[in-house]
Amino acid sequence: MKQAEARSDADDEHLQIQVPGVTKRDLGQRALDAREPIRMIVLRALQAYGVNVPAEAISDRRKRS
Repeated sequence: MKQAEARSDADDEHLQIQVPGVTKRDLGQRALDAREPIRMIVLRALQAYGVNVPAEAISDRRKRS
């Protein structure tokens, strides 16, 4: 694992929210369609809304080697 990736993971914090069921289903469907985790879909949406999201945070952590 690269040092930058390790630092990014160390900086991650948990955020737990409740959303309407229809919203969760829509996020799930978009994740399936894009073949990406919901986390990436949400981070991109937050970035589009103007929230500061580091570019390296928007990655599929499951695909690391």
